[in-house]
Amino acid sequence: MKNLKTIFIILLVILISLISFGGIFIQDTKFVKNIIPNYKLGMDLTGGRVIGLDVSTAKNTVIYDKDGKVVEKEGEGTTKKEEPVNSQEVLTKENYKKVKEIFEKRLNELNTQYYTLRFDDEKGKAYLQIPENELTDNIIQYVAIKGVFQVVDDDKNILLTNEHVKKAQVGYSNTTSGTTVYLTIKFNEEGKKIFRDITNTYVKTTDEEGKETTKQITLKIDETNLIQTYFENEITDGTMRLSIGQATTNNEDLDEYIKEATSIAALLNSGALPITYTIEENRYVMSDLNIDMFFIPVIIIIAAFTIGILFLIIGYGKNGFYSAIGFIANIAIYLLLIRYTNVMITLESMAGILIAIILNFIFNVYLLHVLKQRKETEEISKGFETAVLKTMFVLVPVAIISVVLCFTNWLPVSSFAMTIFWGILVSVLSNLVITKTLIVKK
Repeated sequence: MKNLKTIFIILLVILISLISFGGIFIQDTKFVKNIIPNYKLGMDLTGGRVIGLDVSTAKNTVIYDKDGKVVEKEGEGTTKKEEPVNSQEVLTKENYKKVKEIFEKRLNELNTQYYTLRFDDEKGKAYLQIPENELTDNIIQYVAIKGVFQVVDDDKNILLTNEHVKKAQVGYSNTTSGTTVYLTIKFNEEGKKIFRDITNTYVKTTDEEGKETTKQITLKIDETNLIQTYFENEITDGTMRLSIGQATTNNEDLDEYIKEATSIAALLNSGALPITYTIEENRYVMSDLNIDMFFIPVIIIIAAFTIGILFLIIGYGKNGFYSAIGFIANIAIYLLLIRYTNVMITLESMAGILIAIILNFIFNVYLLHVLKQRKETEEISKGFETAVLKTMFVLVPVAIISVVLCFTNWLPVSSFAMTIFWGILVSVLSNLVITKTLIVKK
């Protein structure tokens, strides 16, 4: 039974290592796809997009009737004027400050893991730098649009606006036909009352002659219509649920629906910009680093780890072999965890990963040194516990400091701290679960 347990753990470590260093590949339509998430690379490794945002100087053509009211078409007594989309009254420091806050909130809502935003409080100009990945174009599309949300009727009467939105969320439901993505809009107390009246007013009715009449509302963001609908039942909880797209089993379609719903929710949760902006600059900035620069350091690191593993095996025999298995398992699990926790990989976080792995190697050497003179199972078990406790006195303070630094806004520090924290956590758990199980056999 002891041998079977050892063989099982070794096979499990081999499997985890293959998944971590290679991946899991499945057939996805015509292509083979790795279902293990990719590493999230920072701008210092992949380059990034620089976007220049400026206050719009565009003008709109506005038509007034003889009473001074805005109308859609020219006619008798109408006058036409060219008016700026941003009047002088809205170009204030207070509004510029609000614009910056909305930009930052949208970036966070759009899952922008790292960005640099420079904002001119005097003129309202902004420069945004974000990583180049599959979300970049979507972020650029939504971060600077005005985002005016309106619920209007067929007569263009405005019923609800951004001021009535409390929270927008993305949800899912699974059916036999696939997964449906929903956008849920929750209104505040004032909006809840208005929305209840809307659900009682904008309905399908039938007159005495049997003719059906439907009163509908339209949901809009800026000049784009999201959906036109009516209601069959009164809604009293102030929650509107909209389906985005159709039920699907296709992952690519599902990702697009989720991206669309998330983007709309980001606009609703951040509020409308008080000033209209335009994108004046949109360019890609390449990284100063390239793959060739990492070739020699990677070879040296792999060689060093290989020598270290051989050192464990040759220097400490059977226990060294088991320790080497645990060491490899630690690296494999650690790298998988970094992928699934979306840690941003920068030069600093790469250094953190290397330090965490070296700390685990030092622990293994210290552990084997403690166990070298112990023969009995009970002595080996106590020796293992002694080594772990002494190491924890060093690792716990480091882990606490790394947790604190994880919440800093400076990516080089936060990414470094995250890799150290996860490295310590995986090191402790893998050694207690895998290495101890292999060495301490009861």
